Amino acid sequence: MSDPVSVLEVDPALAELIPLDQRAQARQATGAATLELDVGSWQTPIDSDSFRGGFGLLVYEGLLLRRAGIEGRHAAELLGPGDLLRPWQHDGGDATLEVEWAFRVVANTRVAVLDPRWTARAAAWPQLGAELAGRALGRSVRLVVAMAIAQQPRLDERLWMLFWDLADRFGKVHPDGVHLDLPLTHEVLSHLAGARRPSVSGALTRLSEEGRLRRSGRHWILSGDPPVLDHHRNGSPV
Repeated sequence: MSDPVSVLEVDPALAELIPLDQRAQARQATGAATLELDVGSWQTPIDSDSFRGGFGLLVYEGLLLRRAGIEGRHAAELLGPGDLLRPWQHDGGDATLEVEWAFRVVANTRVAVLDPRWTARAAAWPQLGAELAGRALGRSVRLVVAMAIAQQPRLDERLWMLFWDLADRFGKVHPDGVHLDLPLTHEVLSHLAGARRPSVSGALTRLSEEGRLRRSGRHWILSGDPPVLDHHRNGSPV
């Protein structure tokens, strides 16, 4: 555990929910212990039992990949600032399918521990709990969108949609395009896109040759137009 932080200071969107005349009190009441996670694989903290009963862990800096694997095939979601997670909670633990769950830190990450004591103190401002619940539900929405993207048959277009979906959350507009300052290796992209790494490398080369995508350092720069969706295409439900 690292030194505590005020959750409202490291997550300004939460602070905006508190009336100005109560904000100083709320900042003091919502101090939380923190965990610092280095790049690499990450296991559930040994003392995670002490976290249970609270909201979980709130990411306020960095980037993680949560991966699920079945029979050597993997899917993943990218988690960043504002996301709420409970790494000890694997829904479907008694399910028939054996699913391999893993967390990987792709950029040095800090999380605030919203344990039962924090939850009790924050109860004076129920809008905080409502917002955190909304963020948890927001993850499920993003996962459904990711599933829809993964159904696109052409890998280059699938990756192009994936980049723009990430740009909505992490992108910054510059004169030469939209910049994604994310450490997205070909391996990470293969998990997010549901494809083999060699195929992803080939698709990225095609996007680069078309002038839509280029890399500068760890920045991915989107120079082309966003995907144009055909809303008139008839799909057959399965």
